[in-house]
Amino acid sequence: MKKQVIESNKQLAQLNNHLQKQQIVINNQKKALKNSQKAVLTKQQPPSNPTQISNNQIVLVNTPKADIVLGENPPEKRSFTLAEFKDYIKDEIGFSYNGYFRGGWSTSSNGKPKNYAEGALGRFGNEYGGWYDLVFKQKIYDQDGRRVDTIVMIDGNVATNKAAGLFNTQDDNLMQFSDIYLETKGFVPSFPDAKLWVGKHSLPYNEIQMLDWKTQKTPAGGGIGVENLKVGIGAFDVALVRADVNVKSKKGVAKIDSNGNEIIQHKKEEVDLNELEIRYRDIPLWKDATLGVNARYSAPNKSKIQDNVSVKNAWLGSFVLRQNKFFGGFNQFTLQTATNSVASQLANINTNNPEFASNSDNDYIGTHTGGKAYRFVSEGEAYLSNDIIVAHALALTSGNDVYSYDLNRPHADFTSFKSAIRPAYIWDTYNQSGVELGYFRQKNKVKNKTYVEEGYKTTLYHSFKVGKSILSSRPDIRFYVSYIEALQNDISKFDFNGKDHQISFGVQTEVWF
Repeated sequence: MKKQVIESNKQLAQLNNHLQKQQIVINNQKKALKNSQKAVLTKQQPPSNPTQISNNQIVLVNTPKADIVLGENPPEKRSFTLAEFKDYIKDEIGFSYNGYFRGGWSTSSNGKPKNYAEGALGRFGNEYGGWYDLVFKQKIYDQDGRRVDTIVMIDGNVATNKAAGLFNTQDDNLMQFSDIYLETKGFVPSFPDAKLWVGKHSLPYNEIQMLDWKTQKTPAGGGIGVENLKVGIGAFDVALVRADVNVKSKKGVAKIDSNGNEIIQHKKEEVDLNELEIRYRDIPLWKDATLGVNARYSAPNKSKIQDNVSVKNAWLGSFVLRQNKFFGGFNQFTLQTATNSVASQLANINTNNPEFASNSDNDYIGTHTGGKAYRFVSEGEAYLSNDIIVAHALALTSGNDVYSYDLNRPHADFTSFKSAIRPAYIWDTYNQSGVELGYFRQKNKVKNKTYVEEGYKTTLYHSFKVGKSILSSRPDIRFYVSYIEALQNDISKFDFNGKDHQISFGVQTEVWF
């Protein structure tokens, strides 16, 4: 028994000695691990002088598989720049919000400043509203090469001369739903990149920025369209939209007014209007030059009981030549012809959008007897040197037998020249100083009587910017002083608070986001 006890004690002593050695090894390992962690943390600490993160810097890297079997799909992209990662997250969420607005402060040497013929003289230093566009887009399906998005666009104006912002027309606080539609991609057979849309929408507008009107614009109610159908050397866009108009009845109804006098009232009737628009664009010509050919037909569809209203169909045809990389910028030429009510829109002094209806209330006004109008438009910008940039917009228009909305007279012949040119000195990416010069002259002739409207504008400015381009970089913060004078005003009878000229000054911002 004694011998067994001695043997057990011996084994316990050996076990204890072994455990002590193991504990020493564990302690050494812990110490080494702790030291290595400190070294890693020291390496990961930012430098004393932090560096800016570039949009091109790689911020996320996952190691791809080492072995790739021939014939298998390549591995997914495992590294992303910061800009790519932001876009990836946005696309994965599927929601985007973007838009535009302008606004600012202004006054004049003679009371409230008034904008005059901004569509003919240029808008810079000659607009005082707060227009905005807000676009909401949500992806609702994206599988098997097919994508579906819902898109809603709200636009309108916020008056910048009054504090109250309640929506009402008398204070020029406006809001409307200009777009609400479903857009798809990958659903048109044989055209995987084509976009099919259904809802309140139309084909893209083309804006002449400096004059604030469009050469291509089709305001629409409901419609259907397909864009980017790659056929031949170019791409087709086609749309069929509805845009009903209100038309006064030919026959009036006699009524007695509050003074006991007999008056004739003409009831308005809503006439169905459908517009078919086809565009073939991006036709290559020579280096960096493309051609587009556009046509639109506006077809009234009266009912059998609408014999008392008269609405004429109308055509709009356009050729668009665009030269990119033109002295570092671009130049776009547009040649158009139009008939009836669309031709009459081209005769306006101010807004020259080629629309069928005469106003935003969808009214069809005037007597249209097959009148025609022709228009040539040039817009672009060019870098004359590293420090000098020039942007311009020019429009030369003529027409015969159109309805003059400015004079409210039918059978008018007209010619007009509208121009704005803006040279600027580029101090750096964030500062420009320049001048915008505007001049226009329009002559309307009705029943052997001639009406002339003529004016000019000079705007001196300095702008804080985030890019050198005048037409394609935003935001802008513009400090300006403008002189505008109406040399003749036979057509509009316009005046600046009792004078024929105005000196205004202010600051305006314009933002895309």
